Amino acid sequence: MPGMPTAALGLVLALLLPAGKFNAYFTPAFTDAAYQKEAAAKVLKAWKPPAATPAPGKKTVLIALIATDGKLAGLRDHLMTGAKPWDDAAIAAVKGAAPFAPLPKSWGYPTMEVHFHFEVAAKAK
Repeated sequence: MPGMPTAALGLVLALLLPAGKFNAYFTPAFTDAAYQKEAAAKVLKAWKPPAATPAPGKKTVLIALIATDGKLAGLRDHLMTGAKPWDDAAIAAVKGAAPFAPLPKSWGYPTMEVHFHFEVAAKAK
């Protein structure tokens, strides 16, 4: 969408998952920290870790579009681990978290892009 800010570096949360960590990146122009925390918490709550995990350091990156009404307007994979159970669990977590709260009226775009990262923990040295 022309003119719409993208989710370049708006880090919101870096939380531990069982066997890994979770990061949510919102477009830097979107500064509503309470909304960001609530959306990321919904995804984290919906996360159901698979029995097996991929190789340490691998991650799944999903790009979601949240519509003004909070519905998931789109979801695509940007990076996958190659381990279907982990990748499927990440997709299910984002889909299961929807719908999100409606976007604040001050957000002047029809959607907002969020990058969700589900990373497998690296082995301790």
